[in-house]
Amino acid sequence: MSLLQLGPRRSVDAETIVGNVYLGDLTIQQFAGHPPSEPELPWLTDIDADTRDVDLLRWHARLTPIVGRGEEMEETLAWATGAGAVKARFVTGAGGIGKSRFAAEVAERLREQGWKAGFIDLRRDVVLPVSEAGLLLIIDYPEENRNAVRRLLEDLGRLRPGNGQKIRVLLLSRRGEGGWADDVVQSDASGLFSRTEVPSLRDIQSAGDAFDLFSAAVRRLAQLRGGEAASIEPSAFEAWFIRNDLHRLPLFLTAAAVQTVNAPETPILSLSGREVVDALVTRERRRAAKEGTDAGLSENALPRLYALAAIRDGLDASTLRRLADPALYLGLGRVEDLTDRLARTGRLEKGTLPKLQPDIVAAAFLVQELARSPQDAPEWLWAAMKEQETDSMDRAARLVHDAEVVLGIHDHRLTAWLTTMLDGRPDRCASLDGWASDRDRGFAMPAVAGVVAMTLASVAGNDTEKARCLMNGSTCLWMAGNREGTLFAIQEAVNHYRKLADADPGHFLPDLAKSLNNLSSRLSEAGDRTGALAAIREAVGHFRTLAVSAPERFFPDLATSLNNLSLHLSEAGDRAGALAAIREAVGHFQTLAQSASGRFLPDLAMSLHNLSKILSEAGDGAGALVAIREAVSIRRKLAQSAPWRFLPDLAMSLSSLSVHLLEASDGAEALAAIREAVSIRRKLADADPGRFLPDLANSLNNLSNRLSESGDVPGALAAIREAVGHFQTLAQSTSGRFLPDLAMSLHTLSNRLSEAGDGVGALAAIREAVSIRRTLAESASERYLADLASSLNNLSTELSETGDGAGALAAIQEAVGHFRTLAESAPGRYLPDLAKSLNTLSNILSEAGDGAGALAAIREAMDHHRTLVKFAPGRFLPDLADSLNNLSRRFSEAGDGAGALAAIREAVDHYRTLVEFATGRFLPDLAMSLSNLSTELSETGDGAGALAAIREAVTIRRGLAQSEPQRYAHLLANSLSIMAGLIAVSGTPEEAISILGEAIHLIEPLAKNNPKALPARWHRRMLADMAKFQRMVTDGEARPWGD
Repeated sequence: MSLLQLGPRRSVDAETIVGNVYLGDLTIQQFAGHPPSEPELPWLTDIDADTRDVDLLRWHARLTPIVGRGEEMEETLAWATGAGAVKARFVTGAGGIGKSRFAAEVAERLREQGWKAGFIDLRRDVVLPVSEAGLLLIIDYPEENRNAVRRLLEDLGRLRPGNGQKIRVLLLSRRGEGGWADDVVQSDASGLFSRTEVPSLRDIQSAGDAFDLFSAAVRRLAQLRGGEAASIEPSAFEAWFIRNDLHRLPLFLTAAAVQTVNAPETPILSLSGREVVDALVTRERRRAAKEGTDAGLSENALPRLYALAAIRDGLDASTLRRLADPALYLGLGRVEDLTDRLARTGRLEKGTLPKLQPDIVAAAFLVQELARSPQDAPEWLWAAMKEQETDSMDRAARLVHDAEVVLGIHDHRLTAWLTTMLDGRPDRCASLDGWASDRDRGFAMPAVAGVVAMTLASVAGNDTEKARCLMNGSTCLWMAGNREGTLFAIQEAVNHYRKLADADPGHFLPDLAKSLNNLSSRLSEAGDRTGALAAIREAVGHFRTLAVSAPERFFPDLATSLNNLSLHLSEAGDRAGALAAIREAVGHFQTLAQSASGRFLPDLAMSLHNLSKILSEAGDGAGALVAIREAVSIRRKLAQSAPWRFLPDLAMSLSSLSVHLLEASDGAEALAAIREAVSIRRKLADADPGRFLPDLANSLNNLSNRLSESGDVPGALAAIREAVGHFQTLAQSTSGRFLPDLAMSLHTLSNRLSEAGDGVGALAAIREAVSIRRTLAESASERYLADLASSLNNLSTELSETGDGAGALAAIQEAVGHFRTLAESAPGRYLPDLAKSLNTLSNILSEAGDGAGALAAIREAMDHHRTLVKFAPGRFLPDLADSLNNLSRRFSEAGDGAGALAAIREAVDHYRTLVEFATGRFLPDLAMSLSNLSTELSETGDGAGALAAIREAVTIRRGLAQSEPQRYAHLLANSLSIMAGLIAVSGTPEEAISILGEAIHLIEPLAKNNPKALPARWHRRMLADMAKFQRMVTDGEARPWGD
């Protein structure tokens, strides 16, 4: 039998050779005295009434059949038994999704076919048999042995087994494949993995599958413990199942089943997933405390040790002795017989107290236990982690995610204890420098990594080391949402790099330029756009100098800094400068890509993406669409070759493509693009929620907008509700970082609720958005004042809808004031917003009876739009046409019929021009302005002109309603109603009745569906008009419509 050696190479005695060992491209002979090991498949086969709850939740228990994994199982088996000598793949998914159980079942199926299959521990030196059928190795928690995984992949990449033998490796990771891309490339092991990304394991989608798993667990456990299985109605279970996403995870379904048997008197369906876990943790603690006291330990000793074991992957004898130090106040008693007392609990395994499993339960147990002595928690954690600091930090990151993100435990935070443990302790931080600087490790807990970096910076012995730590600290603090800390750190880093560059520019000028690039981003986020622009200009200048002397080395940095300069110039309203900078960046990357396409294509795609944004802002929608299509094309090809690395970029560009397609009036393709972006980001977030959940939430926000524009109000509302839910979860775990996103999504939610006729909900959502944005603006006015003003604009509209005219006026006046201030300093950026808010102010003043003020506000808005049209007609002509529409209304209200008619005629003319260039996008607006024109012509006595205008509006809206009835049917009905009125007063009420009947038929279903929405009010008006028209027929005379 052939053998595979894992672990360090060892010398071989030629006289004791008994078989071949394949390692890389070498063939080594196995020697006697070191027999082969079998991969492990440690099922828990002795489950009985006394089996602990937490053991029942482990995959080893096999408490229930595996549910809902048939397709993935067959596909994985086909991969394993298919062609190819050596292959590897990742099995990814969230904690509690069932990765280990799934892999174990695959191994069991392969064992039935003669394979050697099971789990291996990369920390052990083993020799494994390769049977004729094949060898399957399962590696759980590869993140904890990253270096060993890299060595294994390197060896496997060179492995050439003979005789058609198959070696397969499954790596079970919470991180998506993208999180392992660099490891795979650096190990030269890309050939082991399929170019087609393997989907992450999904949670249970079907309530029926979930109920089957839950019921099977309840029945089996009740049988084991000699009790009655609780009776749960499927309909009640389904309501519980859809209440929270946690309930879709197999772990939580099993936990709910265990708790059902434990406490049949408590209605399990009244508990959330977290409450179920809390109950099991409390029960496990009581059991551990009793076992501890029975063994001669204090009541708290065993629970405390059990909690700390999670942070270290078990407590060995030396760690237990360290924890017994009386100065720690753990209450462990005499160190001399501590191991003996622990052995009497029955929990020691080979002298080690193992960690609690599953991880999510261990996280809850750890936080619950440490919360009993929060003042001691930091020192206990350090004592447990000592001598395994970096590995323990990796485990801590996983536990933090489970406790604070998955379970939402925020009363006591493991993150806070860890930062306290390290803050101001350079002796502790020194061993974690490498961990904190590693993007894949430290960035998983940025607040903790930031403390490490900043603490080390405070004691650095020279400017070089200090600047490095400050740069890293700034990045970590930014990721943790600490805006003040990140800005201070990067400013200090720049100061130190400037001193170093002055003394030795050849060595440190590149570092200064990079730090200035980062400073620019942080200053922009803080609202200091002047400082941001100065910093990026200086960075570009330095990279230009460096690129002259060493173009091959520094042209990529110059192009990247030009890309960033373009974005900052755009923020400052200098669109011409922004366009020049991004065109230069694109040119450089095109040149670089031609000479080394594989290396610089990603950068070219990034610069094209940003070129699209700048072109759109400059009013060149056609050019923007060309650029973003090219970016999508490049990124799609890159994602096909390396999905782990480039799918996030593809999703980002698809999201932008959706916006530009909408601007080009291609609503269907715009919706398709954002749907694809959401689909990609959902898969990424399933695999690595810590990294990709914010992106998914942003795409859902955009999807909501596209669905709304297509007329799918329920779908739009569902999408934004999901986005808000994600941002609420993220904001609770890192409030500073995601509060702006939460406010943005609440703003969008308010719009969707308003469209659905839920004025109360819309008002509550926009009030919350305003509250958050006001708090943010108080701390960083220049950064968040525009967002606050935007939400105040919407708040004004919602208050007006509820009849609170005074509140509406106060809100919009504040919004106008903010935008006026912003436009004075950056007119290129904020003049459009000022004009929009003046438009709203005009409407609110009109409703308040202040006709003069309303007219003055809309005149000013129109003047601003005329100015903007001169600069970028393609972008701002629609806004001018809209303000002319409102100006017409104000003139009409003021009794100036001639002015009203002139304004609406100009609006119609502009919309006709726009329709010629983008028919699909502006036809709805043309129909709206024609409807308003009809009204004004009617007011001036031009009945024939009024009827011609409304007939054209009806024709347009009929075509729109045929293609998108959800979006346009009610508008068609309204135009038909207006046309019926004009025909009725012209003396043919019978024809008017027929036309109005069609309108009522169109709008009636919408009115019944939502009695509070605008279509319902129109429906009531149409019914009243129908009665009038019928009386006109009965009386045999025409009456002025509306009398």
